Amino acid sequence: MREPLSRQRVLEAALRIVDAEGLTALTMRRLGRELGVEAMSLYRHVPNKEALLDGLVELIVLEIDVPASIDSDWKEATRHVLRSYRRAAHSHPNAFPLVTMRPLNTPEALRRLDANFEILRQAGFDESTAIVAFRTLAGYTRGFALEEVTGRALGAQPQEAGHVDPRSLPADEFPRLSELGPLLVDADRDAEFERGLDLILTGLDAERRATTRKARR
Repeated sequence: MREPLSRQRVLEAALRIVDAEGLTALTMRRLGRELGVEAMSLYRHVPNKEALLDGLVELIVLEIDVPASIDSDWKEATRHVLRSYRRAAHSHPNAFPLVTMRPLNTPEALRRLDANFEILRQAGFDESTAIVAFRTLAGYTRGFALEEVTGRALGAQPQEAGHVDPRSLPADEFPRLSELGPLLVDADRDAEFERGLDLILTGLDAERRATTRKARR
């Protein structure tokens, strides 16, 4: 007996298609074939293509592990979330650009967003600083991961067509790119990500402490 259709099954099948064949391959007709049903049957579970894409964003966001509380260190909790976000991007490179372009429109995705703000508020950030902290951390991680999955990182894969090899640039015209070329090409992206994250968290923690001191005066 064939498993009945559900929103979850439809979204999971759509994500499989995008993971394997790319976003352009995802059509309602192609999705129907994947599930062994007529395309029209899908509209009872996802009313249109936009809802389907929102659902894909939800599936990826739900792979991000957000601690329920920060029993020890808010910075470690935040690192955990952002590392998980980056892993989700690496797991779904074809679909991840959707996460960067589309708003969070589903209840489950919004719950993840709410949980991220909860970490910052539990840490002692006031309302406005929590928003700045979230946008800064999210923007850094989103941009870093997007560069990785799209191959747009400076110095990435210079041997491929269309990528500039900074090591080959003339030093008299591009002195710093030429100087840093070997490090750009042979970069340890994991170490770079962690170092950049440490710099941001250190700055945010200093701001949190300063704001807390002012509030106590």
